[in-house]
Amino acid sequence: MASAARGLGRGPRGLLPFCALLALLGPARGIHIKKAEAAEPGEALRYLHAAELGEALRELAASAPPGLARLFSIGESVEGRPLWVLRLTAGMEAPRAGEEPGGPPLPGRPQVKLVGNMHGDEPLARPLLLQLARELVRGWAGGDVRIGRLLNTTDLYLLPSLNPDGFEHAQEGDCGGGGASGRENSRGRDLNRSFPDQFEASEPDLGPVPEVRALIAWMRRNKFLLSGNLHGGSVVASYPYDDSPTHKPTGVYSKSADDEVFKYLAKAYASHHPIMRTGKPNCPGEEGETFPEGITNGAQWYDVE
Repeated sequence: MASAARGLGRGPRGLLPFCALLALLGPARGIHIKKAEAAEPGEALRYLHAAELGEALRELAASAPPGLARLFSIGESVEGRPLWVLRLTAGMEAPRAGEEPGGPPLPGRPQVKLVGNMHGDEPLARPLLLQLARELVRGWAGGDVRIGRLLNTTDLYLLPSLNPDGFEHAQEGDCGGGGASGRENSRGRDLNRSFPDQFEASEPDLGPVPEVRALIAWMRRNKFLLSGNLHGGSVVASYPYDDSPTHKPTGVYSKSADDEVFKYLAKAYASHHPIMRTGKPNCPGEEGETFPEGITNGAQWYDVE
């Protein structure tokens, strides 16, 4: 999985990764995303718990124009909470018996997925992806040209929370990233440290991480062209690879075959973010950390086995 973000045990370091789709919100509105949260006009501003998030996604899918949205679950968390995915693309047919829950891919449309809340105490992606979905549905219904072009050519999948159990256990203000903070799943496993390592022969034990098993199985059933993984923590667009053959803790630039493309995409996103583009997120405790142009190669920042 070409993850775009991680977090370290010494603190919730992660990122807001590249996704050009989010630029639809515009650089001016991007400043106020945190304030907007997931609220409808007139609705109280707050994070939504699992049941509320599921209901909001169901309502959005039901209210979308015919053939534009489909809501499905790729599996369940340890505590039985659905791992909801909202698919958005124009011209989908009605569900048929025996097909993939999300429906078959549409020929000629690249599949793109955005995954959030892999660490339960890094919840920004939950309202961000819900807000993005609402913007896209409203824009489509209102005849927005850019959104129409996007949803006529791209097969978009939004997974707002891979770790709903962790989110429910997390406590607001606890940024320690350990113990009962909600970072891990209900079995104390860090989902972002539970995927197979491309440079190691040994396989991780996936028994305690049904969330990771579900994501891997879903990825194997689809051919995602581009993915984004949204974390909380530092403000930077981090691109593959996140690890290297040496697994040196930091400082090794680990190129993927698509290095130039990933750098271009990361810069495209970072350049529209008012803080990220400065390369100086000025995060508490790490004020000296800088990222030229607001981007970094994952392994060069720090290696994740």
